[in-house]
Amino acid sequence: MKKIFLVEDEKMVADVIARFFEKKGFEVDVAYDLPTAMDMYDPEAYDLVLLDINLREDTSFPLLERIKKEHPEIPVLIFSGYDSEENIKKAKSLGADGFIPKPFRIEFLKDFLFPKIEAMRRKKPE
Repeated sequence: MKKIFLVEDEKMVADVIARFFEKKGFEVDVAYDLPTAMDMYDPEAYDLVLLDINLREDTSFPLLERIKKEHPEIPVLIFSGYDSEENIKKAKSLGADGFIPKPFRIEFLKDFLFPKIEAMRRKKPE
């Protein structure tokens, strides 16, 4: 796995997450809103997608739905400060591969996500 697509409307949070993964050898593209994310998303370019559910004026559910309809093999992990049962159920019903509540410590990404990424790598040929 080489490239991650991150959709997060809080620039500072997005920058911290992107830098973390870049230091671990990943390339990261970031979108800060749904229209940009919908335009940028290319299923041939990304090995993993990280989506914040609630964006400033939208949710990322339309992008999640598009990804899972067109390319269900691409892993999509959702993270949100609004970890309501409704959001979790909707994300799962649209095919999300995991849900991470915010806020989280950056070390959590290493402890939680890296094992998931490794498992996904074993499932998907590079």
